[in-house]
Formats: sequence, structure tokens, C-alpha cells
Amino acid sequence: MCARHFYGLATGGGITILANRYRVIKRLSKGGMGSVYLAEDNKLHMKWAVKEIGEASEFYEFTRKSEVSVLRRVSHPNLPRVTDIFDENKKTYMVMDYIEGRTLEEILSSDKKIPSVKFYQWSIEITSALSYLHSMNPPVIYRDMKPSNIMIRPSGSAVLIDFGTAKGSADIKDEYALGTKKYAAPEQYDGISDKRSDIYSLGRVIGEMAGNGANILIKRICKKCTRRMPEKRYRSAENVKRDLIISRDIYKYALVFAAVLFLTAGGIYKSTQVAEASKKDIEEINESGRMNGLYDDALMCFYELKDYDAALGYFERIDETQIPEAAYYKELCGAMLSSDCDMNELIPVVEKFRDFNESELEFTDPKRKLKNDADIARIYLICSDTSHELADRAVSLLTGIDESYRKQEGWDKGEVREAVSYSVEKNTLALLEAAYRQKARYTEAKEKEENLLLAIRANHDLIELVRNEGDESFITRRYLNNARMYEELKAYKKAEEEYESSEKEYPYVNEDIYLGHLRLLISGYADEEKIKRLYKEALKVDGMTENREFKKISERTGYGE
Repeated sequence: MCARHFYGLATGGGITILANRYRVIKRLSKGGMGSVYLAEDNKLHMKWAVKEIGEASEFYEFTRKSEVSVLRRVSHPNLPRVTDIFDENKKTYMVMDYIEGRTLEEILSSDKKIPSVKFYQWSIEITSALSYLHSMNPPVIYRDMKPSNIMIRPSGSAVLIDFGTAKGSADIKDEYALGTKKYAAPEQYDGISDKRSDIYSLGRVIGEMAGNGANILIKRICKKCTRRMPEKRYRSAENVKRDLIISRDIYKYALVFAAVLFLTAGGIYKSTQVAEASKKDIEEINESGRMNGLYDDALMCFYELKDYDAALGYFERIDETQIPEAAYYKELCGAMLSSDCDMNELIPVVEKFRDFNESELEFTDPKRKLKNDADIARIYLICSDTSHELADRAVSLLTGIDESYRKQEGWDKGEVREAVSYSVEKNTLALLEAAYRQKARYTEAKEKEENLLLAIRANHDLIELVRNEGDESFITRRYLNNARMYEELKAYKKAEEEYESSEKEYPYVNEDIYLGHLRLLISGYADEEKIKRLYKEALKVDGMTENREFKKISERTGYGE
């Protein structure tokens, strides 16, 4: 073979030829695990994808052996076939099916909603491929499930590509922390991976495909896939596939559910009267769902978006006989929209809402009452800038909700927190932190310290509650809040512990964690080597070098020179 000429490959007569057979047409991709080329087979006159892997380093030797070992044994419709493997110029080349189409990453970046039919098809296909890999002997752990590694053929089927990080046994200790940030399971950062690590990444991909419009069944599947503790995830990809199929079938047959209700055991339709009654039941269910959907949208506009005009529009469309709370929110929206809005004018409306909640729901619908208690506490907090007493009322309501859940059987085992009440308890703890911090604004010395410590405790409880959600951004913000409150108390050692906990558990997630920690160390005249180590770690955070405050720290310390 002649000297290298095209993308580092050997050439013959100015044209890249490999193994005297494969004519390279162009490079398709280049990544950390090797380059992939489109080549034409001079013997069979077919197009193949040829992957060049292997470098003169321990890491590439490790990945080269892994990928070759895995793909030699693969035979599945949603995985590429390997038709040839050969060595040339001290590198290994694999000849694989050329998968035409677009990556799932490209499809997702277009911001177009994936149709439900396609969503279920692709989710089930990639889960099936993962299940196949896990069922091999020994099991194959993929370790890098992400949208850019999923190709959608022109025919519409999904194919899992790129096995550069796969390993041929779950029992093998990882030599490197492999995976892709956002999709990699937490344990992969410690060099640990098994089937459940792949399931975590699968849940991330499925959730991204589903988007904000995911139905409740898909949300539950994704949540179980991405629990922080591996033992709390699905035990197998096959179980994920089963639940996806169930979800798909429920979705597929939802429109004909009414017909199912009046089928007899032998499959014969009952009378027209029964059919009409079933139809009426479905209409009532649908109407109830529509009202609850409007109510959820209205609450989002009211609390999250603070768009009171839009919220009022939603509340006005709600049937108050089904959701009486809408009447109180309409009054609240009206007061918030008035040109001379006085927060004190909201209090009588809130008190009416609270009276209704306690008199009508305490015994008839206690879970709904607790949810309303949390919402009433949020309104108290909105108004608490004008009144110390309102912050106290919020704390009283929220601690009552928290205590009511902790008294329930199964709380310590996490059973209650896995139930419907979970979202209310999460909201309660977040509001408790805000309420104690608000109280601290009105108090001094010892009482202020007590309130801030209670806020920190609420945050710690919240962190423990949501660990299995995998929402790293949310949790790191909680650690950041705790660190800042400790700094306010001049408990700098405790503040540093909060920063370090976040950095250890969720490395390189939150740039404010590293900035706050650096500020603390610099202002506290910490050991220069310690500051320098943290500075180097901070450089690994996405976008950190562009952060204005980080640039100032670089100039001040001289580390950026």
C-alpha cells in the first residue's frame, strides 16, 4: 500500500482502497471511538459503512477489542450486521451495513413533534435491540445510548449504531468512565455499568422523544428507567418493552374503549341501552379529563408563568360544579389584574378558599385537601412581602402537610413517596424552604439562624425525596441554596460541604456550584493548591470559559494565563 492520502487511509493510484476491495467514497462521521467511511465493494458492487478503529494507546486498544468482539456476534433487525473485519496499517477496520437515513438527534433538533405512532415504533425497536444485546451470552452492555447513536432508515425503522463503548460482560469492571453526559447513568461516572445503566440511558432517550406531551404511562416508564439507584429501575429491557407495548395498545384503542365496555364475555354486544349508557360514561370521563386538563393549565399560568390574564381565561372555562376551586382562583386573578392591586385584598379570598378546603374536603377528599393546602400556602408566600404573619401561616400549613405524609404507613420504605402523593410532598418541601427563608428575612440573630437551618433541613429532605428522579439540575440548585444560607450564617465550613457534596454527586452539572465554591475558597484564603484543583475541575463544566464571573476569577487568580 502507498502513503496515506485521504482521511489518514492508505491509497492506491490516488483513490483510497482498503483490503484491495473497498473503495472509500467519503467520510460519514468522526468521533472519539473512530471514523466511519462510506465505501463501495468492488467485488459485490454494494455500499458499506467501514469503521476505522484502533490507535497506539491503551484506551483505543480497549475499545477496539470491545467493539469487534460485540459486533461479530450480533444478528438483529435493529442492529447493523458486520460482514468483514480486517487489519491494515496497524488499524482495524470493520465493514458493516450502511444505514441510510437521519439520526434521531437530527430529528429531535428540528423541534417537530414525533407522531405517536412513530414514537412507539422507535421506542419499542431500540428497546428490543437493547434487550437482544442484554440476552446474549455473555450479556453485552451498550453504555452509550443517545439520539446520535440511533439511525432512522428511510423505511422508518430505527437502528442502534456505534458499539465503540460496548463491553461483552456486565461482570467486567470498567477501565474508563464511559458514556455521554445527560444520558449516562450516575454510576457510569464511577466506572460502573451493567444492564440497568443502559436502561437509565434508554429512559432518557424515550423521555426526550416523548417531549412535554408524554402521557402518564410514558412518564411512569421514563421515571422508573431513570431512578438514581440502579436497584429501583426496571430489571430488564424486556420489561421496559412490555410496558411500552401496553402503553401503545392503550393509546391505540383508547378511541374504541367505549365498545369494550359493552362487550360480553362471549364477545356479543349487549342491548342498545347498555351501549348508550357506556357511551355516556365515556363522555363523562372525557369531560372530567378535559376539566382537569384546563385546571392544570390554569394553575401553571397562575403560579409558574404568573400570567393572570391567561389563567383567568382557563378558570372561566371550568365547570365549578366539578372543580369548585376555580371560583376562588377567578377572584384572585381579578384582584391581581386590577390596576391598583393591593396584596392585602387577596387575603379575604384566600381565607374563603381555606374555609372551603377545610370544611368540604377534610373528610371527603383528604388528598385533594392537602394539595389545596400547598397551593394556599403558595398564595400566602406571594403576599408575605407585606406581612410577617402570612409567612407563619404558610409554614403552619406546609408543616401540617409534611407531617401528615410522614405519619402514613410505608413512608420510611419509600412506598408513600412512590404514590400519587409524591408530587404534593415534593412541592411542599420546596415551599417549606422558601417559607422559612422568607421568615428569616423578618427575624434577627438566633431566630433568623433557626429559620435558615429549618430551610436547609427542608432542602435536605427534598434532595433525598427526589434523588431517584435523576433531575440533576434541580438537586444541584438545592445544594447551592443550602451553601448560600450557610454562608449567610457565616458557617463557611458547612457551606463548603454543600458545594463539595454537589460536585461529588453531580460533577460538572451546575456552573454556579463551582463559581460559589471558588468565591468561598478565595475569600477564605484557602490553600492555593486546593483553589487551583477546583479551578481545573470548573473548566470541565459546559460553557464555563464563557462565563463572565469565571473570567474575572481567572484574571484575579492568574490561572487562566
